[in-house]
Amino acid sequence: MKPNTFFPCLRLLFAVVCFGLSSVQLCAAEPRNVLLLCVDDLRPVMGCYEGAAKTPNIDRFSEQSATFIRHYVQWPVCGPSRASMMGGLRPDSTGIYEIGDSWKISKRPDTHPTMPQYFMNHGYHTQSFGKIYHSKGMGKGYGWSEEPWKLNWDCYVNFKPESSKKKEKPFRPSYEIFDNPESVHNDYQTAEKLIAAIKGKAEHEAPFFIAGGFYKPHLPFVAPKAYWDLYSDEEVSQLDPKTLPQGAGDYMYNWTELASYGDPETGVLYKDDTGPRANEIRNMTHAYYACVSFIDAQIGRVLEALEEAGLAEATAVVIWSDHGFHLGDQGRWGKHTQFEGAMRSPLMVRLPGHQQVTGLTEALVESVDIYATLCEFAGLEVPEFVEGESFVPVIEGTSAGKEAAFSQIRPVGGPKKYRPMAYSVRTENFRYVEWRDGDDLTQIVKRELYDLSEAAVETVNIAGNPEYASIVDRHAKLVRENYGSLK
Repeated sequence: MKPNTFFPCLRLLFAVVCFGLSSVQLCAAEPRNVLLLCVDDLRPVMGCYEGAAKTPNIDRFSEQSATFIRHYVQWPVCGPSRASMMGGLRPDSTGIYEIGDSWKISKRPDTHPTMPQYFMNHGYHTQSFGKIYHSKGMGKGYGWSEEPWKLNWDCYVNFKPESSKKKEKPFRPSYEIFDNPESVHNDYQTAEKLIAAIKGKAEHEAPFFIAGGFYKPHLPFVAPKAYWDLYSDEEVSQLDPKTLPQGAGDYMYNWTELASYGDPETGVLYKDDTGPRANEIRNMTHAYYACVSFIDAQIGRVLEALEEAGLAEATAVVIWSDHGFHLGDQGRWGKHTQFEGAMRSPLMVRLPGHQQVTGLTEALVESVDIYATLCEFAGLEVPEFVEGESFVPVIEGTSAGKEAAFSQIRPVGGPKKYRPMAYSVRTENFRYVEWRDGDDLTQIVKRELYDLSEAAVETVNIAGNPEYASIVDRHAKLVRENYGSLK
């Protein structure tokens, strides 16, 4: 072949190959990289979600990404939620319902590889920094090309927790605002590791899958003073409604998580029967927002590094939280509930080459969909076992999203450890919950239905209202058809 005909022929061959590929695959000269940023216990309080938290970096990213206001996790507790997202499977399929069981998602690498394992199997260099799985994520099956980095940290900067062999829990504060350099914070160091990894990728040919996990705003709420000072007391108030929805199933024992912490000003642990007082609620909410703003700054640093390395146009970026978090709303602190405050979390996705939808979108999506979505972006065939659905069509503007999202939860304690299972369905206008007996899942012990067409939060259970009987029946059918444990 003559030199002057080589490149035209090569371009023709490239066009023919691209024409023959399915829409799931991508023809691109550049590798399709992935940057997955996980944030613990983050409810949608950021400015771009019309919340009160000051988050300029995330807000800026929202203008370039699909910002899902109706994204739902599969289980509103860290371990099971992350296992479902990283494994592409629902809790009934993983059998993972407890934090301590989350390691099991890595135990079938040959037949059910985790998302990073699958990407590594297809030539990606995969790295983990901070909290991705609930555990450190070491060993075969988790899917990392290198040993994950995760700093051993006691969550505080100046406060030193006391060890105790007594039956009583030692005091530890629910928040700490410190005046030390930001660099002493674990999440700052996670961002540093991510930035160094991204800079190192600029000269490598292999595509990368980098995951970074930030601990805050998980309890205890620990942040530098500069971020606390962003807010005045007048800007911080308890979220509404302040009481449990009328007619709701009260199985979740709302102080389970918070009761292991206390008020920094009094040194007294919060009590199961009373919970925080008004000034304590204000201070905790203030500290939570400070943590959110601090994490926003770390995410901003990482995204800036991606731009400076010239990799932004070849990299999918996902910002995801493993669940929401109640800040006293609905009489709850924590995430162990069947409500929107726990099941709904932020999800922001930028897919270069596909991005037709930016800013807020009402499309219904689930955490379990992320595996399939990133596979489609990278041009990889979605494994048959994956139970989620790619929302690339949503981002391309050709799909309105799912009909329904499915989430589960069961109590973490309570009298005699009675543990019914809540099977929850979120559709366009309703949240439906079936509480089933933990010892006999065929027995429904309570139903809940909430009309969310006008309000973003549950206030009154209308499942017993005859006017909604057909809606209850429709949602009950969705439960029966979509939960593996009930089949």
